[in-house]
Amino acid sequence: MGGHLLGFLKVHIIRGVNLAVRDLRSSDPYVVIKMGSEKQETRVVKKNLNPVWDEDLILPVVEPLPVRLEVYDKDRLTLDDKMGYAEFDFTSFLTEARNVSNEHQINSVITSVKPTRTNCLAQESYITWTNGEVVQNMILRLKDVEHGEIEISLRWKEVLGLLKVHVHKGVNLVNRDWLISDPYVIIKNGNKKFRTHKVKKTLNPVWDVELTLYIVEPLLIRLEVRDKSRFPAEKCMGDAEFDLTPFWQAVKKDLKADSQNNIITTVDPTRDNCLAEESHITRTDEGVVQKMVLRLRNVKHGEVEIKLRWIDIS
Repeated sequence: MGGHLLGFLKVHIIRGVNLAVRDLRSSDPYVVIKMGSEKQETRVVKKNLNPVWDEDLILPVVEPLPVRLEVYDKDRLTLDDKMGYAEFDFTSFLTEARNVSNEHQINSVITSVKPTRTNCLAQESYITWTNGEVVQNMILRLKDVEHGEIEISLRWKEVLGLLKVHVHKGVNLVNRDWLISDPYVIIKNGNKKFRTHKVKKTLNPVWDVELTLYIVEPLLIRLEVRDKSRFPAEKCMGDAEFDLTPFWQAVKKDLKADSQNNIITTVDPTRDNCLAEESHITRTDEGVVQKMVLRLRNVKHGEVEIKLRWIDIS
């Protein structure tokens, strides 16, 4: 991704209204949104011309390019049929979201955007201050189709910083192959996936690779170990989740450490986390760091050792 990342546009796809029929009697619609080279899509809602997706799609924004929304009918035997498209410009929304003050009253209207010949709005769209953030609700009239509308809302998420996840090694993993597995790791952050390379024929792999995640809010991050195989099909070798909240709270603390390796806080293993042992969040010469040993779930045994490191980009 070239240029400086401004933040993330969260597009909440609410529902479709009176969409066009593309099968014999109905359609199986889903939505795709595109901005530049970025592309995200919703799940398919079967046999419904008034589908409710109620789903967030998140686009990284380097510059506020127009967003294109496309609706398709999912087919098994043929290419998916087009059910219309719309485009919208979120420049006004971005300006308000990045410059808003907290002086607005709850649920107050900041400004509005009226339908014109050059936009796809079916009615006036309001940019409001709602529950402590700027929100824009839109009803988009689909083009190149007999009828149909899509209801969406926009929210903006500033980038808090970069999270470096160093995936060190796996310990005593379960075997999922005829001989010995070829394990690799997938890290899931929101609707983004990152993966390591595979390590051949070992149940104690050393990946020693660092993945970079843009963080906009301290969500749960999911880790999954898989066996890379053509036959039999790839199988899961266990999964784990870790909550970024304690780490993010440690990052926000204004501590002036007298020495390196100063412990900011400690996170203990509980029934609600995947820690195999207590994990220390420390301030080092690298910044705020947390080392974890994660016990994999849904398998008889196996652990993964990782390290988190925070990079402030403000």
